[in-house]
Amino acid sequence: MSLPRRFGRYLLMEKLATGGMAEIYEARLLGVAGFEKALALKQILPHWSQNADFAAMLIDEAKIAVRLNHPNIVQVYELGREEDQHYIAMELVPGVDLRALQQVALVSQQRIPLALCLWIIAEASQALHYAHNLLDDGGQPLEIVHRDISPQNILVSYQGYVKVTDFGIARATGRQHETVTGTFKGKFAYMSPEQANQAALDH
Repeated sequence: MSLPRRFGRYLLMEKLATGGMAEIYEARLLGVAGFEKALALKQILPHWSQNADFAAMLIDEAKIAVRLNHPNIVQVYELGREEDQHYIAMELVPGVDLRALQQVALVSQQRIPLALCLWIIAEASQALHYAHNLLDDGGQPLEIVHRDISPQNILVSYQGYVKVTDFGIARATGRQHETVTGTFKGKFAYMSPEQANQAALDH
């Protein structure tokens, strides 16, 4: 499908990524008098759009992420449905993910400086600390655990800040959609032993 194209109130400009269940686009929110806001828009892939489980996962991700208001976490603006597809509108981070940064360093036969590595880890850790300690409106712990802290989900912006993204498989109190026993979510190389053994997870 050619781009740019209209999608409800949004103009899809460029496809940024395609994953197992969704596509992410650079988009523009179009308003009155020529108003535009740049953002990222995540859609369920068309062949999954009628799958209730995948829709529930996207809804859970939005409900978790919209509570997270921290400078090191990608901000979620809206959960919606258009053209029979659920979508999440979220903050656009101009930059690269940590995996891409690692690949560039590998191809150029350079090491990412130790100080930069430690800074990225520290910034991502602040995001996780905030999420781990977040309370609901009644003052009870939400018990959010990301479950997929891998290089692809750590964004490094061109302006010099770090953002954690993709809370789609996070565990949290009150999720509507739970992982079926016997299935794995996340990437084995980055799982804690508890997650790999399907044991109870906490911060």
